[in-house]
Amino acid sequence: MLKYLLSITVFSLLVSCHSRHENDITPPTSDTKIEESIDTGEVIPYQTLDEQQVATMDQKTQDQLQEVEVQDRVFFGYDAFDLDDESKKILDVQVAWLKSDLNINIIVEGHCDERGTREYNIALGEKRANSVKKYLVKNGIASARIKIVSYGKERPAFFGATEEIFNKNRRAVTVVN
Repeated sequence: MLKYLLSITVFSLLVSCHSRHENDITPPTSDTKIEESIDTGEVIPYQTLDEQQVATMDQKTQDQLQEVEVQDRVFFGYDAFDLDDESKKILDVQVAWLKSDLNINIIVEGHCDERGTREYNIALGEKRANSVKKYLVKNGIASARIKIVSYGKERPAFFGATEEIFNKNRRAVTVVN
């Protein structure tokens, strides 16, 4: 009986391991380009895009590139809320982006490093967010489109107690509302 079961098992394995030969596959005709949908097995002809579709795709690509190039944060010195030249350059790009779509509203978040009391850092974070808001408003963005919030030291971007980490946590972040 054991020999019988063993021989049936071996036969089953051999049958299941049998693979198709390349000759069993029918190649597509040379004058038609096709792709086969994996989900349905349906044959779908390739489509050629016209100039309008290509232009639309190019515009979408440019829009995506613009989104990538707009930086969302500026950084501050220790116990400071004034904007340096680098921060102003970043905010100038934000101004141009905000002027390109009047339907975008933002929240400017003020953040601090972990040094100092909670209350002090909430006040400092608010001053940082207000500095960004004032700069944006001065450059033509409606005040009603900008809200501010201060998180103080409650939401660090990085954890640690080194000067490099402190520098990265002293920031204002622009978030689309």
